Formats: sequence, structure tokens, C-alpha cells
Amino acid sequence: MILKQIGVVKHKYSDDEVRRSVNGVDAVIEVFQEYEEGLKGIDGFSHIIVVSSLDRVKDYALTVKPRGLLKFGLKLEELPELGVFSTDSPARPNPIGISVVRLKWRMGRELYVEGCDLFNNTPVVDIKPLTTDKIPENLRFPEWYERLLKLAKERSGIDLRKV
Repeated sequence: MILKQIGVVKHKYSDDEVRRSVNGVDAVIEVFQEYEEGLKGIDGFSHIIVVSSLDRVKDYALTVKPRGLLKFGLKLEELPELGVFSTDSPARPNPIGISVVRLKWRMGRELYVEGCDLFNNTPVVDIKPLTTDKIPENLRFPEWYERLLKLAKERSGIDLRKV
């Protein structure tokens, strides 16, 4: 499998600031010049899906704890051990990131976004608009996830269903 890098994430935040962020950070998705024509028509979408290569991941595990919830007051020992495919852990066999970000505006080949959970200089391999056919109805979640959402809200005051 060969993927082409089409762009890069640019922002001023450290990796730790991105990790601690609840709502993500403001960033610019810089599309390389040879792919700029591919942005035609993207203006006007409120959100885009950014597919990235999580190039800082060195290894993977098939079972993980959803550590992203630690920033909401949960303790490591409260987190269940889960299969990596039931989490958004970056430590996966194919370190590919899928991020939904709000598209604020476009200037040429630069997409100004908010809610970005990717590190500075993360390679971008694809961009897609978030369209109605990708927004499911009647979402449901496993009991363990519902329990963790409730604990996070109790501890941090943040309702993760509305973040």
C-alpha cells in the first residue's frame, strides 16, 4: 500500500497542549501546491474529515486503555482495557488518523480549521467534506463507554456528547 502525502498540519501548539486540549486547537491544513486544484468546491462546508499519518507512533498494542479520558478526571485504574479497534488510540497496527474539524475558511491552498487534534507537522494523506450521508442517526454506545462519559461529566463538568 502506498499513500501520498498531500499536505501537512501547521499550528503553534506543543504536542502536550494538543493532548490536553478538550476541543482541539486552531490549525492550518496546508495542501501542497500540486494538489491545490483538488480543493475546488470545498468552500462552504462547515466541517471536513482529515485523514493523516500518525508518524510519531513507534509501536502498537492490540489492547489499550482509553487514556484520552484522563484529562476529564478519570483515573487510569478506572479505565477498562479494550481492543485498540474500539478506541481512538494512536497506537494501532496502521497509525492512520481520522479527524473531523470545523472549516473556518480557505485561503488558496490553506484550510483554516478549529478543533484539530493532530500535532504540528503531521502528514495529511486525504481530505473529505463531512456530508449528510456520513452523519448517522440513532447512534448507540456500549455500556462501558456510557459509564465513562457519565464519570467524565461528574468529575470535569464537561459533557463529552456536546464537545
